Amino acid sequence: MSTGRNFRLALFSSLYFAQGAMMSYFLTFNILYLGEFGYGEADVGIFQAVLAVPFVLKIFLGMLSDRVNLFGRGHRKPYILIGLLFQSMTVLALASVSPAGNLGGFAALALVASISMALYDTCTDGLALDITPRDEHGVVQGVMVGGRAAGLLAMLLAGGWIVEALGWQAVFYIVSFLALLPLPLVQRVKEDPDRVLRQPFRWGAFKAFGRGAVLMLAVMGLVYSLAIDGTYTFFSDHLRDVMKISIGNVGLLIALAMVGRIAGALSNAWLTDRIGHRRSLWVAIALTSVGSLGLALGGGVAMVAVSAFLFGLAYGYYTSVYAAVAMDFSDPRIAASMFAIFMMFINLGTVGGQALGGILTERLGFNLMCLVMGGINLLNVLLVFGVFRGRTEKEGI
Repeated sequence: MSTGRNFRLALFSSLYFAQGAMMSYFLTFNILYLGEFGYGEADVGIFQAVLAVPFVLKIFLGMLSDRVNLFGRGHRKPYILIGLLFQSMTVLALASVSPAGNLGGFAALALVASISMALYDTCTDGLALDITPRDEHGVVQGVMVGGRAAGLLAMLLAGGWIVEALGWQAVFYIVSFLALLPLPLVQRVKEDPDRVLRQPFRWGAFKAFGRGAVLMLAVMGLVYSLAIDGTYTFFSDHLRDVMKISIGNVGLLIALAMVGRIAGALSNAWLTDRIGHRRSLWVAIALTSVGSLGLALGGGVAMVAVSAFLFGLAYGYYTSVYAAVAMDFSDPRIAASMFAIFMMFINLGTVGGQALGGILTERLGFNLMCLVMGGINLLNVLLVFGVFRGRTEKEGI
């Protein structure tokens, strides 16, 4: 297998860039597209919830990849290829199916695209665990998170112009094309059993979740995502409804936060493996606290812009370093499965954060909600001590 450092970074950044472009469609443009056909918020909400189901169930995709060498071609590569190809084909098919006349068919295709994305996402994580040396976990997660944020940002910036200039079908065509960009690099992967870190699947390896440190790490993911996503979800509404900032400028501020997320991920890639993963988590917690405080203080547009960038920086850094630590703790016998479980706790935290953030914003206002979420984030200080008890930075974490 081609496992040189530059190849690995190019492979994983391209796969996550393709995922980011697809996520941008699902999270933003799909909502706008359905709205053009007269579907209300309740209908769109149900539609979006269904699309999120495959990512909650990623554990089963991880178990399939860990256990089954598909067609004798490997535990990761064939699944990644299938996911990319099916995503590209189904998104291309969406361009010719109108939600007005065939919502069921449109929803079925969108669900297949979501399942396909969840499949190659899970198996990409598994491949990263299989071929990445332990002292490069921070670097790899930095380019992964950065690549996904770059894909999101590219489509967010270009998507509106594409719709206005070329029409909605062009969005589907472009996202379908972007899903194929990683294929040449994926084709170069050859899963040599003698050169991967993966070990034979063992059900007994799941006993790891009975260990205190592993459970605390899972809870840490839930806490950080609850705090950070709960805040970020309501940022744009606050800018528009409370600060009365124009839609165009709201878009620019959200884009600035996304640039911060890319910068945070790339900073993690440069810093985390140098200072150790425990110290890097301290940095993530501190950055998030400062970013939350900045958003809570508000101020003029310039101050909000600085806070938005800083909060995005914290978001990208936190996500990357947590994923790097999750790689450290993932048992090679159930690598993709175990990592998917850690990510499941992040997804649960995101859902909980959106619910809690909405309640707090309605009752306390956005600014006080940011302070509460910043306080929740500080709970991870205690969890870091528990997760790393008895471990040293020499152990690579």
